[in-house]
Amino acid sequence: MSERAIPARRLWWLAAGFAVWCSALVALYALPAVLFAHLIVISWMWRNITRVGTDPDFGPTGSFLHWTVTWTLITALVATAITLGPPLLLATCI
Repeated sequence: MSERAIPARRLWWLAAGFAVWCSALVALYALPAVLFAHLIVISWMWRNITRVGTDPDFGPTGSFLHWTVTWTLITALVATAITLGPPLLLATCI
């Protein structure tokens, strides 16, 4: 086996996008404008992961993890926009 084991610290990226989505859900009820900040954070994470690329030292497992993290961030970005964007169109009950 020529590939190295993937460090556990890299696995947090699997949950990072949806952790930001969860934060956006909570913050949206406090201040609707923070939704855009969360969309920017997820976009920034996606851009950085895509730029880094796969590390050849981890072999096919590293490629699979990179692909999975990239698509999880894309899914989190779309989920944030679709599920949390429409409440911005509602009238505020004050």
